[in-house]
Amino acid sequence: MEAAKFRIPNMFEAYRPFSKEAEIQQRFALRRAHLQSVCSRSEYQVPDKGIIDSDFQFSWVAFRRLRWCRIAKVGTTYMKSKFFPQSELKLLNTNTPVQRTASKNFKSFFFVRDPYSRLISGYLDKVLTAPDRWLDIGRKVIKTQRQGATSEEIECGSDASFLEFVQYVLWAERTGKTRNIHFLPMHDLCAVCDRHYDFIGHIETMKEDLSFILNSAGVRSNLNQNITLDIYRRIKHIFQESRKTMKSCLGVWPMMKRVWWTFQVRGYIADTIPLPASRQEVEIASWEKLASWIERARLQTLSLGSRSAQKRTFMVNMFKQVPLNIRLQFAATYTRDFQLFQYDPLPADLFPEYSNSTGRSNNHFET
Repeated sequence: MEAAKFRIPNMFEAYRPFSKEAEIQQRFALRRAHLQSVCSRSEYQVPDKGIIDSDFQFSWVAFRRLRWCRIAKVGTTYMKSKFFPQSELKLLNTNTPVQRTASKNFKSFFFVRDPYSRLISGYLDKVLTAPDRWLDIGRKVIKTQRQGATSEEIECGSDASFLEFVQYVLWAERTGKTRNIHFLPMHDLCAVCDRHYDFIGHIETMKEDLSFILNSAGVRSNLNQNITLDIYRRIKHIFQESRKTMKSCLGVWPMMKRVWWTFQVRGYIADTIPLPASRQEVEIASWEKLASWIERARLQTLSLGSRSAQKRTFMVNMFKQVPLNIRLQFAATYTRDFQLFQYDPLPADLFPEYSNSTGRSNNHFET
């Protein structure tokens, strides 16, 4: 009789890594636990400044199975494109009727991002390349932060520097004047210590987080981003829909150089790829032609690999324009965002003053 074959168990089997779904689920659980822990501190019993609830903040999405607290400059445009029109969403269980009213078992969520990255995004999108915002935000930045500003500079509001913008954001928080929803501390927008949220998403892991959130509500969506469409919409808005303000306050050529640089900051265009047109060619080009140059450079950049290091280098260089005392003011003003959402308030590359051969001190802002 053939001897019985015995299988020797692998001692590492009990320590198999989590499935991806379990890993993401644990990620959400850890984020919630951290938020609750920080919110329990005595200093967090003082209410946030907050803002009045608005339609901008809260949206019922995914057949009213999810309640989303929107935080400006945290992927809201991308997420809106995935939730609306609702016809693009699919139910995982086709036998489940679509809710016409809010589900009793709805789940709530919001997304956050690194405050430094969010600040740069706010400057690029709402100040530097936004002619429709110059007469509002741009004017306020220059009027309140630029000493000796001329009436023409204030009138157009088209050339606010990154340093002036950072100073304006801090001034608005300090005085409570002209606080803008795109730059407010994230915790203020969703009152995160006063409301229950099932999920805290991070833009750095957005696709995984959003897919898990949708699945938890029994909904599926195509989460791929149509970057080409985004580029053409953006360029049309700047060079056609906002053309009058853009031309009178800046000009087509300087604006195109700004836009090209902005796409490099975001990592869509390699910093080694120059704008492939002369001033004269840009001045007479249609907005479609301008967009096609950007799209061609983006596709060329894809073949060069990840641009994450490039993006970080641009970020570091932008913050080099900001004196240390103002960078520290920002870290202090947004302390709750750093603490609640587990972001580093003093990253070494943005605060080289605190770096040394053995490490750095991070005692300024306990997390």
